[in-house]
Amino acid sequence: MSSFLWLLLYLAPLLGLTAVLFAWFGWQWRGSDMQKRIDELAAQIETAQTALRQSETEHAAAIAKASTTASEVPAPQPTEAQELQALRDDLKSAHVEAQLRREEAAKASEAALALETEMARLVADLEQLRAAHTSAQTELKNLRNAAPAPAPAPAPAPAPAPAPVETVEAPAKPKRKRTTTAKPKAASSTLREKVTVLESQLSTHQTGLATLTQERDDWQRRITKLEGQTPTDPAGMGLARRSLADSEKRLAIATTEIERLRLQTEVLRRVEQGESALLTVPDDDLTQIKGIKKIISEQLRAHGIRTWRQIAQWNEDEQRAFSELLAFKNRATREQWQQQARALHESAHGPLP
Repeated sequence: MSSFLWLLLYLAPLLGLTAVLFAWFGWQWRGSDMQKRIDELAAQIETAQTALRQSETEHAAAIAKASTTASEVPAPQPTEAQELQALRDDLKSAHVEAQLRREEAAKASEAALALETEMARLVADLEQLRAAHTSAQTELKNLRNAAPAPAPAPAPAPAPAPAPVETVEAPAKPKRKRTTTAKPKAASSTLREKVTVLESQLSTHQTGLATLTQERDDWQRRITKLEGQTPTDPAGMGLARRSLADSEKRLAIATTEIERLRLQTEVLRRVEQGESALLTVPDDDLTQIKGIKKIISEQLRAHGIRTWRQIAQWNEDEQRAFSELLAFKNRATREQWQQQARALHESAHGPLP
């Protein structure tokens, strides 16, 4: 059984490398087709713009010709009535043709706008594929680096190590008593680092929120512009509405994330500000609260929660923030951590105010 497991461990990097190679070949194939599509769209845009410029030139020339012909016509003579009527008909035809050219130019402009939007979307997809390719290369490098890791595992010789662990357990309690005064300083530095990380994340998300807000406003203006055009463009309008809905969805997600980070940052700042009053207060054994094991207790201490009194005095914002920070969801409410912490504090230190 162990040999089979070792075989799987040695084959795992090879299987990962094979998957990455297939993904890379797929990316190369799709990337070439996408680049060809982008070139075709660019050619179509250039053709539409050329036709637009040509139509404008012909329109200007027709108007100039009609105006010149009309100005050169002498005073109407009874014998020249038919010729004058013909010139008027030509001028009217020139105006009609110019109007048709204008409509064609407007349609070409809308088509160019739709092609530019499609090209932007294709470019974004291409960037995502490149990012996926970079991520795959990074994962492949990690797999290569991690491949020799199973080699030291066959040494089960250190099995007798539990014997010294049992002998060390006895002096473990005195060590905790000696280092109780140093714990607040270490926790303070850890808490400051966590607050700094949250502030950095909050600043980054706020910058992204401004960008998403600008993107949503741009799509709203584009939809308003498309709605005001006389020849409607259902394809362009549908694309713009889908893009606006996607932008609003990402904006809502970013807003929710910013509110979550802001709440966590404010709660940890309050804990950091109250640490000075706890410098002379000894730590409580948080594991006496049902539901708090050693790992959660260490995480709470890293976030500045060291006493039963702090947990007993949590408000709704603090309870929600710590539930998100430590990923224990609603365990604190379900297991009544605050009621337990209050009872433990009052039995050991007296009633809370």
